[in-house]
Amino acid sequence: MKYIFPQKMKAIRQLGPLSENSISDPKEISKILELTELDLPKPQPGQVLIKVNRGSMNPNDLYHIKGAYSSTLNFPYPRGVGFEGAGTVVANGGGIVGRMRMGKRVAFYTKNGLFAEYVLADSLKLIVLPKNVEFQEAASSVANPITGMGMAKWAKASGSKYFFITAAAGAVARMTIRASQRYGLKSIAIIRREEQRKICEEEGASHVLNQSDPDFEKHLTALCKEVNCTYGFDCIGGDMPLTLIRSMPQGSTLCMYGYFNTGPMLLQPQKLFNGWKIQFFETEYYVNSLSLFSRFRLSREVIQNVNGIFRPKIQRQFPLDQIQDAYAYYSQNMTDGKIQILCE
Repeated sequence: MKYIFPQKMKAIRQLGPLSENSISDPKEISKILELTELDLPKPQPGQVLIKVNRGSMNPNDLYHIKGAYSSTLNFPYPRGVGFEGAGTVVANGGGIVGRMRMGKRVAFYTKNGLFAEYVLADSLKLIVLPKNVEFQEAASSVANPITGMGMAKWAKASGSKYFFITAAAGAVARMTIRASQRYGLKSIAIIRREEQRKICEEEGASHVLNQSDPDFEKHLTALCKEVNCTYGFDCIGGDMPLTLIRSMPQGSTLCMYGYFNTGPMLLQPQKLFNGWKIQFFETEYYVNSLSLFSRFRLSREVIQNVNGIFRPKIQRQFPLDQIQDAYAYYSQNMTDGKIQILCE
């Protein structure tokens, strides 16, 4: 049956950056995001056109609308929003891979503005869904699971048997804790609120520390020394990296996987000159560094476990015309499950 294409599509467009203190205010968000009609895009060679079923929200979605996401800093306004989702391939721009993907249900990641009825994506970066995986799970099966797998692999490669991770009750950290157990690693979960302790314990964290504890740095220092933890992940930024590096044995590595605090990051140069190291993990750069075979193997491992260890908890779903409410809600409920945007 031939697919009938509309001339126009509905899409969310961002008109400008959102101020930091407006992230939880739907009225302020609605001033910089609009639901509009655009011409249907045509796929170029190496691209496919996807009819989007739904998208998922991640921390980078918040960075993006604040104009602080490193991967889209130079993207001009008006611009699209949304990066991760699932849908059906309905057209291609040519090439063997693109033609092979026609009609396939896929999970994918794109910077072309996924919170829309249709979007263009790279034909080589699609994850074809098996019959037993639904769009609801698939739409959250790219960013967090692949990030968690990649971070676990980096921790394993460091040679440390233990690693710590901040914002440990968040989706990425929980995926990392789960994935790391496949490699025999043990984790130190660093939480911000005491009610998050049970979440991390249930995920399999070996130890849980609360950064709000007045003696947090003292406890982390003692624990890192006791178990010889020489690798850690942070996504908070600000002055937290300095606290973490001070707690780690000489020669340790701190890997940044985000920056909740978008301001300057505090470090101590003397530490870096005496063997401590800083790394940065960004999912897109990590995936692009892999060979095509390694990408395929990673994608297959993730999708085979999307109904298992990588199964997402879906918290709420919003239609496109409630996008401002979705962003505001997500900004205040980032650890309670996935927020999805319904695009059909």
